[in-house]
Amino acid sequence: MLDIAFNNSTPDKTRTKTFFAEILETSSKMLKLGSKRIELSVNLVNRNKIKALNQKYRDKNKATDVLSFPLLSKIDKKSQISGIMALGDIFICLPVAKEDAKKEGMVLNLKLALLTIHGFLHLLGYDHEKQKEALRQD
Repeated sequence: MLDIAFNNSTPDKTRTKTFFAEILETSSKMLKLGSKRIELSVNLVNRNKIKALNQKYRDKNKATDVLSFPLLSKIDKKSQISGIMALGDIFICLPVAKEDAKKEGMVLNLKLALLTIHGFLHLLGYDHEKQKEALRQD
């Protein structure tokens, strides 16, 4: 079961909680997360908000497409036993996603799906940045 808090602080109200819930439900099934109750938030934000978050938490003074903030550094034993996985927050910058989709010749809904899955995987502990570092050290 998926429990999503959805916030859209952009003027574009086309995408709804249902749009993101379907993406995350499918992802959960593909990742074989089973019957765990998953809690997270999905937030559509503007360029200023994502830039401020990126500056504050990653020391990068630029807008980006997606940021994830895990609630815990690793899924803890308590959440595994209770069956509740409180994962954290995904922030997607809609204006950047629109620009990138256009540049990449991609339909916006597909771009948003990819960003949602990217953020979800980060919340689950997957980290491509650490994997890149590990590859460079070999």
